[in-house]
Amino acid sequence: MKLYPFTKSFNLFVAVVTTIFFLTACNKDLTLNPDGNSVGTLKNTTTGVCLPVNINGIYKVDSILTKDNYVDIQVNVIIAGNFNIKSDTVNGYSFKKLGTVGTGLNTIRLYASGKPINTGSNTFTINYGLTNCSFTITVFDAGAGTSLYTLGGSPGNCSTSSINGNYVVGQATTAVNSVEMTVNVTAIGTYIITGTVVNGVSFNASGVFTNPGIQSIFLTATGIPTTAGLFNYVVTNATTTCNFSITYTVTITNAIFSLSGAPNNCTGAVVSGIYTAGIALTTTNMAIINVNVTSPGIYTIATTTVNGIRFSAYGTFNITGLQQINLIGTGTPTIAGIFNLPVIGNGNTCSISVICN
Repeated sequence: MKLYPFTKSFNLFVAVVTTIFFLTACNKDLTLNPDGNSVGTLKNTTTGVCLPVNINGIYKVDSILTKDNYVDIQVNVIIAGNFNIKSDTVNGYSFKKLGTVGTGLNTIRLYASGKPINTGSNTFTINYGLTNCSFTITVFDAGAGTSLYTLGGSPGNCSTSSINGNYVVGQATTAVNSVEMTVNVTAIGTYIITGTVVNGVSFNASGVFTNPGIQSIFLTATGIPTTAGLFNYVVTNATTTCNFSITYTVTITNAIFSLSGAPNNCTGAVVSGIYTAGIALTTTNMAIINVNVTSPGIYTIATTTVNGIRFSAYGTFNITGLQQINLIGTGTPTIAGIFNLPVIGNGNTCSISVICN
């Protein structure tokens, strides 16, 4: 049968349109679910804790939660689309957020609603696709007002006593990544210390001061560092500010340092807490020693076990020079007496003395 030019053109047109339709349909299947919902996974640890998680706001009994009460979590999105992430309801309140999200790593802010009923720690679970993770909120007593305090070292360098954890490019920070610093409390109550995001990471803290005076608090890091190098962080409590530096590395490197006083008694060491035979040590049992850092990196400093107890600390030296380290005691003294404990770090040793009653 002979085909006329019009028929040939029409058949060619149909073939082209059909090809475009199938190509478009295939491409659409790769980028969007038919139901419009996104597909991905929650970032979490091997134990199921949301990673990273940034908790904001003060949570008090019988106080209605506001837009200042939220939790930031992260999701890896494979197919863009809608999402509806919500937690279970625990102790009278919950968290949720719905919207749309693009592909890649996304930070989702879940806002709280409801009113806490009782004080204590509340653990929430959220789900996204086939994955889930959890985070914990601390609820304080309703009578806790807003505290009055100043940041140690303000308006200059924060009075930091330790920088804990490893800071490696591409590795999400965890609860181990923290900065210990002092504050001077003049009126007890709730507190919030915030910092801006620098190099993909921020440092924040919140809680309740139950006693006045100079005391230590921990700022916890949240985020994933993007670049190696030294970065400065400014934190504030709205009335005072101070700053500290964090060194990020591409790989985990060991610090180079010496123990002050090695190989004899640790120079300027201070042992605190009460030591009684048969009674286990607590976090109040500490030994402060001095070290001289010549190259930043991770460190581990520990004593040998003597009379059933030992002291240890680990973390990251972010700057060089003389620094103080708090060694935390563990174990239970077996007998009374005076005991010398060798402190070992980076291949050198000094010693401290502990009196047990």
